[in-house]
Amino acid sequence: MNINWVDTKKAIEVLGVSASTLQRWRNQEPKILEIKKHYRLKTPTSRELLYNLDACEKTLSRLCTTPIEA
Repeated sequence: MNINWVDTKKAIEVLGVSASTLQRWRNQEPKILEIKKHYRLKTPTSRELLYNLDACEKTLSRLCTTPIEA
């Protein structure tokens, strides 16, 4: 299986959100984006993140189609 890891700039463009939204999705509770599944460091010592577009899109699609319970 080939995972499509892209940098933050490309993830912002494809997902149609801002960098601060991606950060909020990584940091808020409950976490929408999970490390190793949705994003990872580019290298072990890097501060740059890479995003798995397929996993991100699947999660966002699921969240958008899940009914909200009142």
